[in-house]
Amino acid sequence: MIKRNYKLIVGIIIGLLIAGTTVYAATIISSINVGYSNENSKLVADNVQDAIDEVYKKASESKAPQPKNENIKAMYYYDENKESKDFCVTGDEKTCKVNTCYLNNTEGSCSPGTIVEYMVNEKEKIRFHVIKDNGSTLTLQSQKNTVSQKAWYEAANDNTKGPLTILESLEDATSNWSNVNEFNYSIGTKDSTLGYSGCHIPSCATKSYSLEKENIKARMITFQEAISFGCYDACPVWMINYLTTSTSYGGTKNADNYVDFDYWTMSAAAWGTDMSFRIMHNIINSYYIENIGGARAVVEITKS
Repeated sequence: MIKRNYKLIVGIIIGLLIAGTTVYAATIISSINVGYSNENSKLVADNVQDAIDEVYKKASESKAPQPKNENIKAMYYYDENKESKDFCVTGDEKTCKVNTCYLNNTEGSCSPGTIVEYMVNEKEKIRFHVIKDNGSTLTLQSQKNTVSQKAWYEAANDNTKGPLTILESLEDATSNWSNVNEFNYSIGTKDSTLGYSGCHIPSCATKSYSLEKENIKARMITFQEAISFGCYDACPVWMINYLTTSTSYGGTKNADNYVDFDYWTMSAAAWGTDMSFRIMHNIINSYYIENIGGARAVVEITKS
């Protein structure tokens, strides 16, 4: 039914093009200039050419193999090269190509940055980017800040307590995300490979805190993860997009508000008890833990 409807719409659009060119048989008319209304089409496009592109994209999505996890609503290949024919950093670009890496249970099938539209609960669809693919499970980071203007830990300049303030806010913001996996870990001790500890640039070795947390829906990105994506020199666009003034340092989209200048990581600075790391502009940097910042939810979902 969906495919038939798309074919019908394409047929109508082509009909408009033919009708528009009959009178001017000897003249080439741009599809942008052909009369078109999207009032009853349920399309976003406001001209013929964009309508054709939009219908083509929707038709491609409808033909893509369906994910085993029905909460995965779409995936797109990530490509931040503006000159590329496959340019795609948010999922809204017309050049985005549908990605079906969710069908592959081989580790690394979905590369970092891959765009994922996911129903975190029955009503809310959020866009994420892949951080890691272990074969059966995807670790994702939200495309935009989930929490704004919160301290890493505001009670005192003591990062040995862990990111209590920001994690509590993140936990509240994601508590109804029923379709993501629950974390059950002890930060800094149980899973040291993620680096929930004190870090020296460019390494992360000194343990600064141990914080037990169970049944939490989201965490934040770690120092090691950020460094692995290049943030010591320059983060990829998917990590800094949708920050305030993002476009001034390489992004394509600024934040919808004027407060999301950055977002915290899980990791503390090892050279003192008053600083932690966060993504600022397009790099990772240390900052005082009582100052306000944002958080982007890092969650885990299964492919099937």
